[in-house]
Amino acid sequence: MAKDYYQLLGVSRKADEKEIKQAYRKLARKLHPDVNPNDKTAESKFKEISEAYDVVGDPEKRKLYDQYGANWEAVHSGGGGMPPGADEYQFHFGGPGGPQGGGMGGFESIFEHLIGGMRGGQGTGYQDLDFDTVHSAQPRDLEKVVEIPLEEIDKGTKRTLTYQTLDAQRTRGQVTTVPTTKKVEVTIPAGIPDGKKLRVPGKGHAGVNGKAGDLYVIVKWLVHPQFKPHGDNLEVEIPVSFTTAALGGEVRVPTLRGGVTMKLPEGTQSGQTLRLSAQGISRMGSGKSDLMAKVKITVPKKPTDEQKRLLKELAELEGTNQ
Repeated sequence: MAKDYYQLLGVSRKADEKEIKQAYRKLARKLHPDVNPNDKTAESKFKEISEAYDVVGDPEKRKLYDQYGANWEAVHSGGGGMPPGADEYQFHFGGPGGPQGGGMGGFESIFEHLIGGMRGGQGTGYQDLDFDTVHSAQPRDLEKVVEIPLEEIDKGTKRTLTYQTLDAQRTRGQVTTVPTTKKVEVTIPAGIPDGKKLRVPGKGHAGVNGKAGDLYVIVKWLVHPQFKPHGDNLEVEIPVSFTTAALGGEVRVPTLRGGVTMKLPEGTQSGQTLRLSAQGISRMGSGKSDLMAKVKITVPKKPTDEQKRLLKELAELEGTNQ
């Protein structure tokens, strides 16, 4: 019986990406082999939820899975919803009634087309294979996402990834997939853009020929409590007292590499943005971006009596000058 990926993750078919991600992380923390050493049941369940998340956690794969069920991967491999060369055959899942109908209909012809000519037409033992198995016999690429703090993006770093692949093996003419744990160290270059993919050759799913697809590591910038992207630059909000904003002066501005002093012109307004050249984040192979310091004028929550007196005098002066 085909696995229900939604059931494995404990979510409904209408769950959004955030719910699916949260469910997977919760189960992964509970079932991870490091947390359950020598527990084969937990290890097996961990592999199952990893496989499930790899599919329904990816919008494109999920769309195909929702439409074709267990056969989604084979449809995906052919492009446009059909295996290569299958347009000359009737293409359906089980004859009348769609996926739930009886019989294989055009499936048998499609499989013959996909594997025809092997071993001189004497038979290969593949007659009972479904589309998933035919597809999984080939090397396949794999994508993984890593979230990196901005401080490490700025300097460059390394990450060791431990992940699961589904590697194909052939036994007595039958192809099956075996969950395999792989480990690889990835170098994250300084200044890599948010969402950039890094290719690690030969670290994806392996086919029956022993060759593996590639691993693509998608680097995401971790949300920072102070800094946020501003085009190609970074932006940071700096609190400034109303007296300093009015009179001008020097203020300290945080950067990813420590604080710097910035001169504030008199009459600076709240929300005004000042540019600090080359104080942002590293650019991949081309220096550093700028830091945009956005001013937020602050006022004392509980002014002293002397402050109140001076503020009243200022208010009176402003009144006479109007």
